[in-house]
Amino acid sequence: MIFLSILLAVGVIASCHHKNSIEVEDNKDTVAAKDFAPLVDNGKLSIDLKGITSVAFPKYKLSKATPFIPDSVSVAADEESVSSGNYSATLMLDTIPPKTFYQSVEMAAKHDTCWQINNFAFTYERKDKKGGVYKVSFSKGGQQIFVTHLNSDMVGLTGKKK
Repeated sequence: MIFLSILLAVGVIASCHHKNSIEVEDNKDTVAAKDFAPLVDNGKLSIDLKGITSVAFPKYKLSKATPFIPDSVSVAADEESVSSGNYSATLMLDTIPPKTFYQSVEMAAKHDTCWQINNFAFTYERKDKKGGVYKVSFSKGGQQIFVTHLNSDMVGLTGKKK
């Protein structure tokens, strides 16, 4: 019992000393924010829809990209970036696609089971070469395309097992 009391007292003193040393230290970031910048091409995250789906999409541009961090992962959100490969992005088409575009998607869906077409909703979901998962979704007549990518180490953590 005496040994336990002495051990506890030493632990309290050590933790108080450790706490004081942290308060004295500089609280600046240890890694520069630029090191977490996304992989970009001409200032934009590069998302190649044709490379993902094998369907030629009309002209589009990146509207928004945010890192994807599932609730089940204990990661500091301020240190995660789209450059890690876990992201969700919104792309904007320059114009509303013509009927021929939707026909090409429907033709591709006949040969590629990654496509799911439900009335006016189009979804493409497949694994990449490294075991990560791409998901591309858009609506007929809309100009927004939603793209999500998860690396292979994150796929099982989101509840999906593909």
